[in-house]
Amino acid sequence: MFIRLFLSSLLFISIQANAGICTREYAPVCGQLPHQSQTFSNRCMMKDAGASWVSDGECPAAHSNAPAKDITLTVAAHDVACMGAAPMRCLQVKEGKALTWSNFYSPIEGFTFTPGVQYKLLVRATPTANPPADMADTRYQLVRVLSRQPTPP
Repeated sequence: MFIRLFLSSLLFISIQANAGICTREYAPVCGQLPHQSQTFSNRCMMKDAGASWVSDGECPAAHSNAPAKDITLTVAAHDVACMGAAPMRCLQVKEGKALTWSNFYSPIEGFTFTPGVQYKLLVRATPTANPPADMADTRYQLVRVLSRQPTPP
């Protein structure tokens, strides 16, 4: 009896120790969260997020009801180290009349950043319906560069 109890507690501990550890294999599944369905990279990632299984493969594309909108971004002259899904470089931006800089993790399609130059950009922000768990929920596209100002080092 003691050995059986000991072995079952070891099994429980080993199962608990592996919670949240998933492979990077891409075998997409559609999972249901409380208010939306979402595509996950694999079943382990879906379970780790607390979602319930809907189907194998990606979730059907749903059209977002939110329209695209044009926003003004001021881009600082220097990017910074930041942490997304992995260590990366982020632009520092102010949206509209914001007073503080914030990290900008997404690419801006059509824009190439040059260190030492501060930009004011008109950007189209388009919501993305059901993005994968490791992707942004908004797509950013350059409409035009409003100003480009070199800054001293």
